[in-house]
Amino acid sequence: MRFMKISEALARALRAETETVFGLMGDGNVPLWGAMVGAGIRVYASRHEAAAVAMADGYARVNGCVGVVTVTWGPGLTQTGTSLMVAARNHTPLVLLLPELPAGNKNDLQAMDQRRFVEACGARYLQLSRPDSLAEDIVEAFYAATVQSGPIVLAFSIDLLEQELEWDFAYQPAAHYVAQPAGADADSVEWLADQLLASQRPVIIGGRGAKASGAREEITRVADGVGALLATTLQAKGLFDGHPYDLGIAGAFASRPGEELFAEADFVLGFGAELGYYTTEGGLLFPSARVARVDLREPPRIGVLPGRFIRGDARKTALAINTALERRRARSDGYRSSETRSVLARPAPPLESSGDGLDPRLLMRQLSAALPRGSRLTCGAGHFFGFVGMYLALPEDGDIQFSSQFGAVGQTLPLALGMALAHPAEPHILIEGDGSLLFHLQELETAVRCGVSLTLILLNDSGYGAEAHKLATQGFDPELARWRSPDFVATAKALGGDGVLLQREADLPAALARARERGGLYLIDCRISRAILTDPYQKIHHGRENQAPLLRRPR
Repeated sequence: MRFMKISEALARALRAETETVFGLMGDGNVPLWGAMVGAGIRVYASRHEAAAVAMADGYARVNGCVGVVTVTWGPGLTQTGTSLMVAARNHTPLVLLLPELPAGNKNDLQAMDQRRFVEACGARYLQLSRPDSLAEDIVEAFYAATVQSGPIVLAFSIDLLEQELEWDFAYQPAAHYVAQPAGADADSVEWLADQLLASQRPVIIGGRGAKASGAREEITRVADGVGALLATTLQAKGLFDGHPYDLGIAGAFASRPGEELFAEADFVLGFGAELGYYTTEGGLLFPSARVARVDLREPPRIGVLPGRFIRGDARKTALAINTALERRRARSDGYRSSETRSVLARPAPPLESSGDGLDPRLLMRQLSAALPRGSRLTCGAGHFFGFVGMYLALPEDGDIQFSSQFGAVGQTLPLALGMALAHPAEPHILIEGDGSLLFHLQELETAVRCGVSLTLILLNDSGYGAEAHKLATQGFDPELARWRSPDFVATAKALGGDGVLLQREADLPAALARARERGGLYLIDCRISRAILTDPYQKIHHGRENQAPLLRRPR
């Protein structure tokens, strides 16, 4: 009689949790890899361990599940450091399956203290300890990833995988044990209703938690009832698009009208938004406002505005506030005055061209008009992403994810691949910088091999734009952070994709249409101006006032 190996039991448990695993194969995870494929799991291999973790991160962000990934021990783990930190900062539910060197192993070339490394990256380290607690250890990892909203490393000895279970293996997925989030308590709901009605200039900010809970309708009802203006964090960009009192993004990417109105707010309520340093510009954006936040996770103590924290699901809490307002039969015009409407109606200033390349602001306007309904986008981090945040208007039902949680470049291509594989039937658009793309250029081959439909819009300034501008402001030569651009289109073609070097901003819609028609990987190389700064950089480094317009969805 043949008994089930622990590697097979682990694979069976994984199949109960997910259909998809990402990874890179090495000596330590070979038996698990084979068992997963045998259990019917789709295993997508990257070309670098950091990319594997980022792909699982992206998959989890848009699929509402736990992302699962496996790499080998030692150097396989150390390669993942930045991606693990990004997942931890993003609070992504993720399980990394990691082998440990066998006890007494004499070849310690790849040995290291894996627990200390993992914990330094902001993740939690758990172990498969023994055969008789196998199911409990696995479900604990997935439960912790879900409830704590962060990466869990589940480590196992390769010797353990080869052992056999001499009894039937039963596994109940973690979702069976996870309670549904509740709304805020009744006293807090009444307090919020009181504060909103008493405020003359209330502002409501929706964050990623509001977006994830589907709270748009209920939050806009609250805002309409109390005369609040609406805004979002960067990560929830587009949540209130189309609403006449939507101010867009709050924080460093705020429009000029938004900045003026935020400055006069007397009460700011965040739904699913921690209201951190960048959203509030270190508190300067709302100098006179009282603050409250509704979220499932208490914010960090450093870098956020002081105020009242109320634990609760964004949609359920907003629904309860609406019920309280209806019971009171109370409404207020709040901040929706004629003066506010005149600020919102102010025309956008004209754009001044530099003549040394494509204008990234005009590119974003062209992209806004060309995006079909329901488009999914991912945007990288760097100087260029200020243009995306402030000049790109999303289409109806559109969605954009940003990879800036750790302030790290190089993360976005693999993140986008994971997001695209979560919805393989839908085309995905990645907006990235050239310096960032070069970190993981090899993953273009992964996109082709995995059959991903990915359009990559490259905002190419032939260098590290952020560093070049900072060098200049400090009196150094900006050319220290610049180079002659490689032929990215030829690279995409060599790896099995296609692309075009864009000649004019007006050519972008046609290039997008060509990408959709062709399918697969399509790279649009946009050689953008080096002279045009994003609005935040103009303010920070040159003291010029922010002139960014208030975005409206193209009609």
